[in-house]
Amino acid sequence: MDRRKSLGVRLVMSFMATSMIPIILITIFSYYNISNIVNKNNEELMKYNLMRTKTTLEISVESYEDVLVQIYSDDDVVSLINKINRKENLIVSKNQLRRALRGYFYAKQFIRDISVITEDGTLVFYDSITGAVTRSSWIPELGVSPKELYDTYINENKTFVMSTEEVERTLNKRNFLFHLGHRIVDFNRKNVNIGIVILSIDEEMLHNICSGGNQSSIAYSFIVDQEGKLVSYKEKDLLGSAVGGDKEDTDNKDKKQRYQDFAQEQKIFGNNDISIDYVHDEKLKWDIVNVSNRNEVLGKINQQQKITLITLTVSVAVLMVMIAFLTRDLTGSIKSVVKIMQSTGKGRLQERVKIDRKMPNEVKVIAYQYNTTMDQLVESVEKEKRLVRQKKDAEIMALEAQLNPHFLYNTLDTINWIAIGRKEFEISRAITALAVILRYGIDNSNGIVTIREEYEWLKQYLFLQQTRLKDGFESSIEIPPELMEMKVHKLLIQPFVENSFIHGFENIKRIPVLKISMELQQQNRLRILIEDNGKGMPEEIIGQMNQGIFQESGDKNQIGLKNAMYRISLYYEDQAEIQVESREDAYTRIYVTLPVITEGDEEAV
Repeated sequence: MDRRKSLGVRLVMSFMATSMIPIILITIFSYYNISNIVNKNNEELMKYNLMRTKTTLEISVESYEDVLVQIYSDDDVVSLINKINRKENLIVSKNQLRRALRGYFYAKQFIRDISVITEDGTLVFYDSITGAVTRSSWIPELGVSPKELYDTYINENKTFVMSTEEVERTLNKRNFLFHLGHRIVDFNRKNVNIGIVILSIDEEMLHNICSGGNQSSIAYSFIVDQEGKLVSYKEKDLLGSAVGGDKEDTDNKDKKQRYQDFAQEQKIFGNNDISIDYVHDEKLKWDIVNVSNRNEVLGKINQQQKITLITLTVSVAVLMVMIAFLTRDLTGSIKSVVKIMQSTGKGRLQERVKIDRKMPNEVKVIAYQYNTTMDQLVESVEKEKRLVRQKKDAEIMALEAQLNPHFLYNTLDTINWIAIGRKEFEISRAITALAVILRYGIDNSNGIVTIREEYEWLKQYLFLQQTRLKDGFESSIEIPPELMEMKVHKLLIQPFVENSFIHGFENIKRIPVLKISMELQQQNRLRILIEDNGKGMPEEIIGQMNQGIFQESGDKNQIGLKNAMYRISLYYEDQAEIQVESREDAYTRIYVTLPVITEGDEEAV
């Protein structure tokens, strides 16, 4: 009996040995194979992230370079700089140039300063950080004069780049800017250099590109310039400091080791094992460095292997199933991610990784990060396309709107004398009113006027409408006398009034009634009401308008109101309020609340 037991034990032990050893060997082999696959795919993902970050950076910087091109190719800007260089109406010319720069300021989200330096070192800028016209937020921090900046970059034949530096603080907020610049050439004077223009951009733009819009535990990118200084990094205190030394390093291996040492010193991913790779941008002369957290990628694999080894001692069969299951899920998930990445590399940007419950957590993180990054990239590309289309549409509209005002005035004057000669005095009055309206609208259309001037223009406009409709409508304008000398932007409410005649009174059977009133509210704010008894608008459209939402459609009514609201927002930013009330076949009321323009505000426009 003891012999049978001994034999049985030996058989069991032999069975276990012959079963366990191959499974253990297979498990060990599988572990190292999976680790190699993950490492290889991690390197591919790192290279992809680098190229994706580089592409996004180039697209973003090129969009800001487009703003530079618009500025230094603007004939009005060149003309004003020539006047400043000749000391011709210096104060007026500088104010006009500052106004022109302000017109480009909101072209891109992260622009913080636009500066022009003329050949004698005269500095003209528009700065959102200081909000001042005499104190730049960044030039004093450089320790050099505007003239020295001009002498340094005036002979550059391409866009020059200045690395990130900390500038003046505002409300306890630290500001970091990098700069793009270009010389300004007067091509009408045999390509004479007349100045340089510098665009100052918030470093937050670079940080968003490097982080992909969020903080990832898998990978992180930062940017280093050709002098080895940090251009973009999550720790703002280190921006502008050297990475592992002050000298420029041209040796690829030494440079990579220097970045490795920096990442470990900064403990970007704690004390975890990390991988480093970088790509050089020839145009910007910047290195984009990507740090990958190897422990994050391999941590789950190690954990699963420990569970597998423990499970082997309990059940060989269960262990084999678990190994097969884990191996299939892990390698299959990674292969699916790589497959989508390779497909994206061929230009199919709409494809995304399908995330399911079978994916390991670290692969889910990679897949989610990849999908999010691609969504942002596609959105950025579509946004750039829309901006290009809008720019073309604006150029076409500008060409269509060109008209020689002198020809128009002279023609109207000729027609007026013909009407007087034939004793058509009513026609003469209408032509005279039209000429006044056209001259008022064309002459400095974005200027600031008194409410009295707007009132006189409205009377002429309503007179023409009465003539056109043969007194078929009623109107009233109620403006307290004490408001008449207050200042507003020219033709501010004209689109709303015109909207009532073109759309509001269309096909209504009752007598059209238009009411315009103004009152001064508390906190020195002007409230304007434009009310008509027209056909009104649907409730859902009004709700969208009050939220600033305008559906893409061919409805000229919506287009006109959208343009009018956008123009007010450009003038007054978030200080203006516009509220629309309407009921179909009853009325439309538009309330426009504005801050009263003071003399200082008027000079800054």
